[in-house]
Amino acid sequence: MAAKKNKAILCVDDDPMILMSLKLQLTQSFDGQFIIETAESGEEALELIDFLGGRDIDTLLIISDWLMPKMKGDELLVKIKDRFPKVGQIMLSGQAQNEAVQNAFKNSNLKYFISKPWNKQDLIDKVNEILKS
Repeated sequence: MAAKKNKAILCVDDDPMILMSLKLQLTQSFDGQFIIETAESGEEALELIDFLGGRDIDTLLIISDWLMPKMKGDELLVKIKDRFPKVGQIMLSGQAQNEAVQNAFKNSNLKYFISKPWNKQDLIDKVNEILKS
């Protein structure tokens, strides 16, 4: 009988193709060790972390885009740090403003900024580093 998965990685991007690609790469690389969830907005991401927590599933890491409607990635990451201080963070973006990235590094748990298009192995290495810390 398989052990119940109770740890999640959450990917946030307003582009469904990016989310599909991230989910596929993470699923292949971690061979089902984690639940891989996706959200298309900051608001949806916050709701999903609450939902998972209510089911005793710990969100270990969030990988977020910066340029999204309503709530930018740096704002989301600061909110996540305030509400869920143990969640690791990576920003993955092709259009982030330098000030926003610096804001996230200073005021959230952001460990890495990765430019799009990303290198799969680089992303997986950074995910591994955060999950081991």
